[in-house]
This record gives sequence, structure tokens and C-alpha cells, in this order.
Amino acid sequence: MHLNRPKVFGGLLGAAVVAGGIIFYNSGATPALSGAIVEVRTLGMDKINSVAIVNIHALNSSNYDVSIGRREMEVVDAQGNRLAGKIISVFDIQQLFRYYPALGGMKDEPMVDRQRIPPGESVRALAAARFAIPKHELDMRRELIFHTVDFRGRKTTLRQAGE
Repeated sequence: MHLNRPKVFGGLLGAAVVAGGIIFYNSGATPALSGAIVEVRTLGMDKINSVAIVNIHALNSSNYDVSIGRREMEVVDAQGNRLAGKIISVFDIQQLFRYYPALGGMKDEPMVDRQRIPPGESVRALAAARFAIPKHELDMRRELIFHTVDFRGRKTTLRQAGE
């Protein structure tokens, strides 16, 4: 069998152009945030409950609004177990900072459900969650994970490795 090299080369070049066009066309097509957890503060509430307060900085690098349907937070403990936290309301976050001045200032406004982040915009925000583990276990975590979930169920995940 004899291969016609110019035709093979032309076919491969054409396939590469089509693939590149598809990738370029779809870049930015899925609304998502990119960024990081920039600060974590923990607070012991009692012997078996603690709170993680995170400050995030994220960018909407897509071509569409990112709408926050809900927020989630989880921790990977020292043994590798994933534990879901219960997101704390904006009012309760404000009360934490009021009654526990050692936390320092809020620094950023709390992220809320139904918040919209336009394309190309960055956001600095704060979120908090209660975990059913003592503070020392929360402080010994392997990882803290913050998710935003849009109204179609698409998740954006921001992570911070343990201390």
C-alpha cells in the first residue's frame, strides 16, 4: 500500500485546524471561578464543634456570568476522611466577628447565594462553615475545600492544603 504523503499531511493539518477551532470556540464557555482560599481562621465553639472561616479570591475567567446557587465547604481530616460542613448565614458570620474580636476584622464581605460575578470580574469574599469536630482536629486537617455550585449543578472548587 502506497501512502500519498501530501494528502496525509493535508488531512492531519485539517484535523488539527478543526480541533483547534473547537477548543478556541469553547474556551470560556463554562461559567467557573478560578482562584484560591487565601486565609483560613478556625474557632472552637465547644468540645465537639468548630468553625472554619475562609477568605477567597477568585476570578470569573469565563465568558458568562457565574451565579452562586449555593456554597459548600468540606474538610479532609488528618486520617483522610472527608467531612461536610454546614454553611453559616451572613447574620451568624457577623455575630461571630462581633463576639470573638480575636478573629480580627471580616476583611471581605460574606459570599451569598444568588450572587452574580460578571465575566472577567474578580471577587474577594468570606464564607464560614460549622464542622462537627473539635478545633484541634480542624486545625490538623489535610485540606479545606470550598465549593460554589451554580443553578445547573456545576461546581467550582477552591482548595487550601492543611497547616
